[in-house]
Amino acid sequence: MSDDLQYRIIRDVPLFHNSSLEVYLPICQLCHSDRKLRNSHIVPEFLYDDLYNDKNYMMAINGQGNRGWKPLQKGIRQHLFCESCEQYFNEHFEKPFHAQWVLSKPLPNPFSRNEVFWVTVDYASFKLFHLSVLFRAGVSSLPTFAEVTLGPHQERLRQLILNRDPGDVAQYPVFGYAVVHHKTNELIPIVSHAQRSSFGGHRCYGMMYGGVEWWISVSSHRNLEFETGALQLDGRMPFHAVQWNEVSVIQTASRTLRSVNR
Repeated sequence: MSDDLQYRIIRDVPLFHNSSLEVYLPICQLCHSDRKLRNSHIVPEFLYDDLYNDKNYMMAINGQGNRGWKPLQKGIRQHLFCESCEQYFNEHFEKPFHAQWVLSKPLPNPFSRNEVFWVTVDYASFKLFHLSVLFRAGVSSLPTFAEVTLGPHQERLRQLILNRDPGDVAQYPVFGYAVVHHKTNELIPIVSHAQRSSFGGHRCYGMMYGGVEWWISVSSHRNLEFETGALQLDGRMPFHAVQWNEVSVIQTASRTLRSVNR
């Protein structure tokens, strides 16, 4: 059986004295049904669109190979979800985010680093999109998302997603800042690996996509300072800009390339 499939023990059959035969079947990580699994994107494919060159390849920086990167023709995927749940993600979270963020382009581009820009979105679908990406990263076993260890929050997020319940501002607040080029101030369309950090003593997870580094506070207690700059119930969310060479995930990638190409 493929290593990248997720499995569930469905039966223990005693074998000899202290052993058991464990029988496994693939299980969809959202609906928990035993169904054929799709090769699922963690970050939706449309967020990689601006990264492809004229040969339909993009650069994946991993510190491997003679240049420290390898070409990809598709965003990072893993067998995690059934066809029905893939369509559920697409219809209720991905399509609304694509319309509100990718097509409408609400952030100024270029984006002055000296201003705060407010965006208004649909609170429920916009927040649930980000929670769905975090959930997908949490159930993935790929190294790109190894920093995400959700523990009991994994099931809580799964229930919110299944019920299309975004929770209030205090529950998994979503914060973001635009990442811009240090000379042109244009948005940088990078898709990054997952990061883990702490803010106000609370665990937070971050990923870059759509020109923004998005952070979600994952805690059983309120993160009041984090909430003040997060997506609000009325759909308003403030953004400021940070230069790409001040963002840790990009600095790491840059160091990787420099070290390999010496």
